[in-house]
Amino acid sequence: VTVVGDLHGQFGDLLHIFRSQGFPSATRPYVFNGDFVDRGPASVEVALTLFAFQLLLPNSVFLNRGACNHEERSVHSQCGFQAECNAKYG
Repeated sequence: VTVVGDLHGQFGDLLHIFRSQGFPSATRPYVFNGDFVDRGPASVEVALTLFAFQLLLPNSVFLNRGACNHEERSVHSQCGFQAECNAKYG
């Protein structure tokens, strides 16, 4: 199991993890422990990639978030994710 934490919208870091550890698969499960978005320039890309892998491999890709994480509306509206979505998609 590969455990990943605090990507904070760093899509390059996510790709580096996949290159070094291998892409998620039925035999290579991943657990992502929150803070997927905010702060970095590619939060949308990180979130969509994680959601796509979770849809493709629901028994191998797990997305956790805490009670006060950056995925909460009250946090991401102040930390950049909402602004990034508005800038990219209106």
